[in-house]
Amino acid sequence: MRRFACRALALLMIFQTPGVAVSQEAAGSAYLLAPDDIVSVTVVNFPNLSTQATVLPDGTISVPILGSVKASGKTTEELAQYLAKEWDRFVVRPSVTVSVYQKRKATVVVNGFAAKLGTLEYRPGMRLSDALAEVGGASPAGDITKVRVTRRSGESQTYDMTDFPRLAGTERDVLLQEGDIIFVPERRTQVSVIGQVLRPGSYDYRDEMTVLDALGLAGGVLESADLNAATIEEEGVERKLDLDALLRRGDMSVNAKLKPGARIMVPEWQNRTYVFGAVVKPGFYPYKQGDRILDALNASGVAQNAEMREVRVIRVDKAKGEAVVTRYNLEDFLKDGKMEANAMLAAGDVVFIPDKKRGFQWQDAFSVLTGIGLIDQTIRILTGNRYRY
Repeated sequence: MRRFACRALALLMIFQTPGVAVSQEAAGSAYLLAPDDIVSVTVVNFPNLSTQATVLPDGTISVPILGSVKASGKTTEELAQYLAKEWDRFVVRPSVTVSVYQKRKATVVVNGFAAKLGTLEYRPGMRLSDALAEVGGASPAGDITKVRVTRRSGESQTYDMTDFPRLAGTERDVLLQEGDIIFVPERRTQVSVIGQVLRPGSYDYRDEMTVLDALGLAGGVLESADLNAATIEEEGVERKLDLDALLRRGDMSVNAKLKPGARIMVPEWQNRTYVFGAVVKPGFYPYKQGDRILDALNASGVAQNAEMREVRVIRVDKAKGEAVVTRYNLEDFLKDGKMEANAMLAAGDVVFIPDKKRGFQWQDAFSVLTGIGLIDQTIRILTGNRYRY
């Protein structure tokens, strides 16, 4: 009877559910395995599977039969469960215990453009300023204003650590955790191009960078740019930048080398002439002193269906709250050379050419002025007293 009971007990041990025995320390801890940890793996009923292994830099350990197994990021309990499940394919109901034989040294890592790179021993209460002090802060090429701290969880945050020795205990001087990675980025000096360019913004500065290089990165200037009023600011001093000479007349003396941190401002042309109606390219055009109606029309391109005898010039006087509409017969100028038909324009004038089939409608004046923001409810539309037939 005793012999039968012992045999039954032996069979029970062989065919029991795969077991995992966990040390009290591991069961009550959220300790995650990482490289340089040494673990002890014990398989009660299969001692030949028991082993001691070091977690390698790639996060794996080597165990019998299975070979390389991922351990980094797992608790001892999770690793034991995984090994029991995998070994169950080869042996009968293995009972696995995993414990930490020797813990790795707690560290934080400093990478990037710090004065000294490497691994630092982690201490409870260690702050970001402490770590930066140990490595000597940023190198000459490092940007201390954008130091990034990445946790084991992957969470990342950037801190401005300018004058970090004085930041001890402040909100920016974050408490570090074991396994944190501190990254000091490269300091990138930039130049700025703002205003009437295709892609205004800041761009990385390069040695020997010129004005044309910066404008090229910004996509070039827009038609609305006032090339005569551009400025450049370097080292706090602002001066005129004659882009008209550079871009229109090819004066390469203007294409000077830029200094780090330079700021180019290309303002919008304030003096405009607007052209709408039966034209190829409606919109606004730079106004020059002495421009006449035909100058504005040449810039926009007259459509085939344009009624040249019914050209309207709308002049807004915001101070008086009035918009004066004057009619001109441009054919008088084209056929007979009557200069008064090709009237002188003023900055801000709107030239409107109606369609031959539709003719001029008063709502055209309202819609045009409203569309370009030159009219509100206080402005009255007046009929001009100069008609040319």
